Parts: sequence; C-alpha cells; structure tokens
Amino acid sequence: MRILAMLPAAQGVYPAEAEERRLALMRSYATAATQVDVDYMPEVSGLMPWLGNESKTEPELDRQASSLADEYSARRAVQAEAEGYDAFCPFGLLDIGVKRARELTSRIFVIGQSEACLLACELLGRRFASCSYVPGGDRRWFAVADEAGLGDRLVAHTAIGIPNSEYPERRAEVLEEFRRCAAEARAKGAEIMGLIAMSICPVEFSAQELAEAGGLPVLDGLGTQIALAEWWHRVGLAPSLLRYPR
Repeated sequence: MRILAMLPAAQGVYPAEAEERRLALMRSYATAATQVDVDYMPEVSGLMPWLGNESKTEPELDRQASSLADEYSARRAVQAEAEGYDAFCPFGLLDIGVKRARELTSRIFVIGQSEACLLACELLGRRFASCSYVPGGDRRWFAVADEAGLGDRLVAHTAIGIPNSEYPERRAEVLEEFRRCAAEARAKGAEIMGLIAMSICPVEFSAQELAEAGGLPVLDGLGTQIALAEWWHRVGLAPSLLRYPR
C-alpha cells in the first residue's frame, strides 16, 4: 500500500534540521509491503508546532490558524487521493484536518495519530496517561478523550516542562523528566503512556527507550497510526467507516 504522511506545517516553518529529522522518521516506517512518502502542508497556516524557548506553558490553539491548517491538510488529502495513495496520515497528535479531509474524500483512508492511539488504548482496555511538552493542555486532552468515549480511562495528563525546540540539546533532561511523568501517571492509576507528543516519542526517543526509563508501556503514535492504516487497507473495508469508528 501507499501512505502519504504530512508534516503539520509548510516547508520552512520548522528549522531545517528539525524538519528533515521528522521527514526521515516518517519515511523510516516504510516496509516491503508499505510505501511511506512524505510532504509538507501546502501553505503556512499560522499554527506553530515548534515551541520557542519562551514557551513555559502550552499556548491556546489559535482558532483561525487551526481552521486554516485543517483546510490545508484536507486539501493535501484530496490531492493524495487523486494521486492514488491508499492512506493520508498527518503528523502530530492534533490530528490536523482529519475530520475535514474525510468530508472531502471518498476512497482514501484518513487517520490521525491521537485517534489511532485512543483506539489502541480502548482495545487494550487499560487506564492511560498523556504526556505533552509543557504544562497547560489538560482540558484539551481530557476533552479529546471524552469525545472518544474514554474520559474515564485517561487518568493523568503530564508534561515534560521543556519546549520541544530545546529537546535535541537537552535529551538527558527530557528523559529524566519523562521518568517523573511516568511516576506521576502510575501514582494516578495509569497502566500505559498512551498519548505522547511526537517530539518526545518517536522523534527523540523510541517507545522502547521510554518504556524502559519510565517503567510503563508506551505507545508510539506514529507507529500506531501507520499500523491502523495498514490494517484498514488489509481488511478492505470502505474508508467511510472511519468517520464514525465507534
């Protein structure tokens, strides 16, 4: 099968090194049976996935920028469908444009990373925790879990406390903070770290590295997203079923 994975920003929004690392990472999930191509969001939306050094708390989503990002992402999904791709997988837990893309396409599978992780957590039947870059996103992620019918399963929202722009040079600190987050999650009853921001896992650390450090199983959102796309393609069901997965 052929999957198109898309960065949640136009070319040049991320610094060049950070951009290339993410593109290479998405390509690395290809297998002999699955081709993974990568692209950028078609235009600059104003949504900023790269937190500056001054970001000590998670900013509120800019509604106008978020709306534009959804439209640009959906536009790329429509193009991917015309190009013959089997699935469209936008990078990042915000699932940018996923719902809008499903309204505009009919054949291609459109799958978000948060959606994939939540489906996996539901299947596993375990209480889980989330982990973001900086504090402040509690309401958003509990709302996402509620919408998925898993509000009672998300028992902790944790945060590293370091903006993702600083992760490459502060990896040891990030890993130590993740250990703290995992301990906090475990104390609140979590059995799995189920929603991990992408710059934490898998960009800086693999799920296995974090599981060994924190003592809890960790879901790789990108790997889960790709696996769900492969599953839907393998069973051959109509992609419209993904619009209402529960």
